[in-house]
Amino acid sequence: MFKQQLTARGLLFSKGTIVDGSFIEAPSSTKNADKKRDPEMRSAKKGSNWHFGMKMRIGVDKATGIIHTVVTTPANVHDVTKADELRRPDDWEVIGDSGYLGMEKRDSADPERVTYTAAKRYSQRKKLSAERIADEKLLSSIRCKVEHAFHRIKVQFGYKKVRYRGLAKNTARLTMLASIANMFIGNCFENRTKVSFV
Repeated sequence: MFKQQLTARGLLFSKGTIVDGSFIEAPSSTKNADKKRDPEMRSAKKGSNWHFGMKMRIGVDKATGIIHTVVTTPANVHDVTKADELRRPDDWEVIGDSGYLGMEKRDSADPERVTYTAAKRYSQRKKLSAERIADEKLLSSIRCKVEHAFHRIKVQFGYKKVRYRGLAKNTARLTMLASIANMFIGNCFENRTKVSFV
């Protein structure tokens, strides 16, 4: 129903999706009644840091930054495996960071109809020409809309750590927070659009 309202207001109009994922930490302590960690949470490494918990993955509208899809998994599930769950059926473009390299090669992909674009890894960027680096910077400026959505949920709403045990309740909470974040994101987009036509 909320998506229908956003579409009616013209806030879900592009046929492109930006995808990304972010860790939501869970308590790693076993000092509880069961003497166990949450069985639905897992550990994953990013850089040199280990994270225990879940991963929130979102798909946002390329033009407006509105969140249209939320998918959660244990932290150890790789980003690229969920790329096609995050795009809408009528999308013809999917943009992701370097964690989504190779998404066009997966069985669930539709490379004949959808254009898949992923940012290069830092080690690859060092070998690129100045022109290609400029293209990567342009891609980053487009892809940053998904980071704004995470900022709303994790920083402004304070959901950096899970509130419940298990994925189901946390997914419900994150979906609700995504809907609330959309109110702010939609309002900001409408204000920017009005200013740009003055």
